[in-house]
Amino acid sequence: MIIALLFNWRAYPENDNYWEKIREVVFKTGIIQKSGRHMKLAVGDILVGLTRGQDPEVIYRNAFAKSDFSLVDDYRLCDGFPTVFGMVFENMPRMLAVELDAALLPHDCYLGALSVHLEFPPHRVLYRSRLSPQYRIHGTRLRRFFSMGNEECYDPEEISEMQLLGFSDVALEDTGMARTVLDDFDTLRHFERIAAFRELLSSAVDLNEDEIYQLTMLLEDLSPKLFNALGAAAERLKVAENEEDLAQVALSGRRYMEQLADALFPAVECKRRGRALTAAAYKNRLWAFVEDHDTNGPARLQEIGAEIDRVVGELNGGLHSNRSKKRVAAAICDAAILTARLFSLAPEMVRNGYLAYMEGWRGFVEELAVQNDRVGH
Repeated sequence: MIIALLFNWRAYPENDNYWEKIREVVFKTGIIQKSGRHMKLAVGDILVGLTRGQDPEVIYRNAFAKSDFSLVDDYRLCDGFPTVFGMVFENMPRMLAVELDAALLPHDCYLGALSVHLEFPPHRVLYRSRLSPQYRIHGTRLRRFFSMGNEECYDPEEISEMQLLGFSDVALEDTGMARTVLDDFDTLRHFERIAAFRELLSSAVDLNEDEIYQLTMLLEDLSPKLFNALGAAAERLKVAENEEDLAQVALSGRRYMEQLADALFPAVECKRRGRALTAAAYKNRLWAFVEDHDTNGPARLQEIGAEIDRVVGELNGGLHSNRSKKRVAAAICDAAILTARLFSLAPEMVRNGYLAYMEGWRGFVEELAVQNDRVGH
C-alpha cells in the first residue's frame, strides 16, 4: 500500500529540525530495515494552516477520513490539526504499518498511519504534490534522491546520520525529471490508470495485495510511460462489452509489447543468429535483450524466451479470435509480470529518470523558444 505516517510538527521546539527528530524516531526502531521491503519515501508538511474561506471539516475529512486502512489516533490528530507532517511510504505492507504504529505510539508527536489513494484528488494534492521525494529503501540499502543532477541539494552529514540509523549501504540516486514541472505522469489521470491496473491484477492473477503493490511500483518506477500503456489497457478492459472491445484491448497489449521492445532493445538492421532485429521483429528483440543480460545460461534463456513467445501469442490471438474477457485480462497481467522479470535482469540500465519525460522536456524547450521569439520581436 501507500502508507502515510503522520506527526504533529508543532509539538517540537521551534528551533529544532522536526524532520530530523522524526526521521530518527522512525528509523531507530529498525523495523523498516529488518523488513527488507523495497519502498520509496517522500516527506513534507501535509498541512500547515488554513486560509480564509477553507472549510476545516471538509479538509479534515478528505485528508484523514477517506482511507481504506487507518490507524489514526483521532484525539491526537484533532489536537495537532492542521500542523501535520507526513512520511509517505510507497509499497509498505499493511502489516508493516501495524508494526510501526505500535512502536511509534509512545512518541507523543505521532498521530497515526493511514493509506493514501492518489487516484482521489485531495490525496494527490496533500500527499503527493506537497511532498518531496527523499529515499529509496531496500532493507539496509538506502539511496538519497536528488533531481536533475543537483547533488548539492542534500546535506552530506545526512549520509553519516543514516548509517548510524542502520543503513549500511548509502548512496545517491538521480531521479531525473520525475516529480518536477516536466513530469507528464504526475497527474490524476495517471494515478487513475494505476488504480485500474491494480484492480485488474487483483481480479485476474493469483497475487496478494503486497505483491500487487510491489509489481505496480516496480513497473511505474522503472518506466512510467510504458506503465501508462498498461493502465490504459486495464481501463479499456474494464468497460469492454463485446468481441470488438476485447480485440482493441488485445491490440493495446500488443502495442505495449512493441513499446517494451523499443525501450529494452531498439531496432537495428543487422541480424543475430539469422533472426531479424528490425522494428517489426519486436519479439526477437526481446529475446536479444535476455541474451545480453541474463547470466544463468541457455536453460534460463529458453525459459524466459518461451514466456515471451507465449505472452506475445496470447495477445496476438486476442486480435483475431473470440477470446473470453478473463483470458484477455490474464494476457495483459502476464505481460506486466513478464516485464518485471525482464526489468530485473538490468534494473539500473532500465531505470532512466530522463528518457520517459523527453516529450515534456521538448514541449518546455519549444515554449521557451516561442517566448524568446516574441521578446525579440
